[in-house]
Amino acid sequence: MIRSLALHEGKRDVDHITCRAVEDWFFGPEPLCSAMLAEWRGEVAGYIAWYPIFSPFKGSRVFLVENLWVEETARGSGSGRALLQALARKAQQQGIPRLELNVRADNESTRRFYSKLGFIYPGEHVCRIEDAAMTRLAHGPEALLEPSAPR
Repeated sequence: MIRSLALHEGKRDVDHITCRAVEDWFFGPEPLCSAMLAEWRGEVAGYIAWYPIFSPFKGSRVFLVENLWVEETARGSGSGRALLQALARKAQQQGIPRLELNVRADNESTRRFYSKLGFIYPGEHVCRIEDAAMTRLAHGPEALLEPSAPR
């Protein structure tokens, strides 16, 4: 399902997404992420993967939903809603006041789905740097400058 979501979003470099890697990410000695599965009609219908981050603005941890995927055959079954509801309950039980996620700007049907559940779009844009661009940033001439101490 992780590969399916990556391919659905146009990502082509998915060779690292193997069963062994997924086992390590979620069940290894130092799990990096948590997940829940949804079942529908006796089959796995989808999954949600998240991890806690800290929000200085909230003054607490929040859950960042990294992935939410529902198989095409199960869309409209309520599986996506059920996964988000289960995670919201888990967050509340742990005193975590917010779920946060990203959705592609061109994915109108998913944006409407999240809006119906009460998610808001605060007008912020996701910025990302990775791969070769991150290497250039990390090792460019400015990398020799030491950042100032936090205030």
